[in-house]
Amino acid sequence: MTTHIQDAPATTTAGVLPIDFVTLSNPSLKTRIASTLRDEVIAGFRVWRVWGIMGWDDIRQRYRRSVLGPFWITLSMGAFILLLGIIYSRLFHMQIETYMPYLSVGFIVWGFMSTAANDGCIAFTDTARIIKQIKLPYSVYILRVVWRNCIIFLHTIVIYIPMAIVFKIEPKLSMILVIPGLMLVVLNLIWLTTVVAILSTRFRDFQPIVGTVIQLGMFATPIMWPISSLGDARIVAEINPVYHLIEITRAPLIGEVPGPLSWLVSVGLAIVGSVLAIALLVRAARRIVFWI
Repeated sequence: MTTHIQDAPATTTAGVLPIDFVTLSNPSLKTRIASTLRDEVIAGFRVWRVWGIMGWDDIRQRYRRSVLGPFWITLSMGAFILLLGIIYSRLFHMQIETYMPYLSVGFIVWGFMSTAANDGCIAFTDTARIIKQIKLPYSVYILRVVWRNCIIFLHTIVIYIPMAIVFKIEPKLSMILVIPGLMLVVLNLIWLTTVVAILSTRFRDFQPIVGTVIQLGMFATPIMWPISSLGDARIVAEINPVYHLIEITRAPLIGEVPGPLSWLVSVGLAIVGSVLAIALLVRAARRIVFWI
């Protein structure tokens, strides 16, 4: 007697279809993307109090026994900008009242981005104990790094105030453009920090690579040198996406309006970078805990 097992209905004694454990253990790509967005990205923004407190605590711990606290960064950066401004204004034959605000805003924004990228390399490895003990969205550790550097940025941007007073930068309506400019910078920093955090956790050689790229990028980006000094070779700066991120924040503060190209590049970079960061997070979300 032969039994047709394959043709028999797949039901249990209670008449309920059995669970397909193979499908559950290997969800589709669409399901993984939706799950990652819900559990790792959106959930991280919802618990903003967690990464907000963690960021503040990082600042307090770093300057716990200091009298001036993070304002030491403000003083050291102010002295550095003053020295560079005096020297490089002569090298580039620019009036110091024009060059100093250009240098100060550009250097402060560059410091904000470069420090966040460097800190992002250890966003997961530095919090390995927390990750292994408590289930929190991975975006919490990314937002913690970005928020911490936003706090430091707010301490250093005060350098611009005496610069504006001394060099008589008149307030203009176009200065309000610095708000969407900073929002775009922060948005780009979130996806950039996510990418370097994942890659640095998986490949430990990636962190020194990031440090080297940042050092070289400082000289390849118009921070200390004006783009007008390149003449017809200004394409060198225009193909640098970091220049456009700096420009949408620097230009309004020095009384200029950022060009449409800078806005277009910054928005496009945020979109493409966010897609890349989500793709990496979808692939690595289950593995990060084993890599650390």
